[in-house]
Amino acid sequence: MTRQSLRAVLLSTLAVASLSATAALANPAADKCAAGLSPEGKLMHTTVAPHVKPDSDIEKLMRSRLRGLVIGGKLTIKTAEANGQAVGRCLSLLKG
Repeated sequence: MTRQSLRAVLLSTLAVASLSATAALANPAADKCAAGLSPEGKLMHTTVAPHVKPDSDIEKLMRSRLRGLVIGGKLTIKTAEANGQAVGRCLSLLKG
């Protein structure tokens, strides 16, 4: 594969990923809700939001997606628990 075609594949992959994340976040009520979150809550929301689907179990999705932030030291368990309900409410708005 040439360098130019590799770049084209990479750019198209990034475009698709960005569109799917944008689609998940293109909900005005969810955006307004997320804007009112703490900085940690916003981090949690942006981490989980692209993975929300109409049939998602928000609590289960949050646990699986936020575990890496806690293990990586970007989020403490205490902070995650303190922000969990508010973030969960905002994520629920993405379900439609």
